[in-house]
Amino acid sequence: MIKNIVVFFLFTVALVGAQVPRVALPPPGPSRYYIHVVNGLSKLGLLVHCQSKDDDLGYHHLLNHGDDYQWNFKVNFWGTTLFWCKLETPDAYVSFESFWPESQHLWLHDRCKHRTVGTCIWTAADDGIYLRNFLANVDELIHKWTYKR
Repeated sequence: MIKNIVVFFLFTVALVGAQVPRVALPPPGPSRYYIHVVNGLSKLGLLVHCQSKDDDLGYHHLLNHGDDYQWNFKVNFWGTTLFWCKLETPDAYVSFESFWPESQHLWLHDRCKHRTVGTCIWTAADDGIYLRNFLANVDELIHKWTYKR
């Protein structure tokens, strides 16, 4: 009797296990990310303020073309790390998420993976904010400036 129950149990487990769909997990991301905000403006200085829920990174003045503000971090245990930035010139501003978690769509991951390192390079240009796409080897216009009145 017990033998029949054990056989039935093993048969049921095998049958159910064969029916469970396999989920394709995304490839693992880098363990550490480096975020850069670069002043690519032709004339004006750039004020940068970036933060997460837990860390206010402060205000940084990028006065010259090519100046770079950067920070790095590890994604938290839950995979919910989120950073956003506000970039401002005397006549325009833009706010955007500079890093966010991705579980299904790997849009940011694909752009910010440089070899085995996670590197996101956001560049403020005269017409908007660009993100470096390392896979395609181009800078992509992602955000337009909002002009002050």
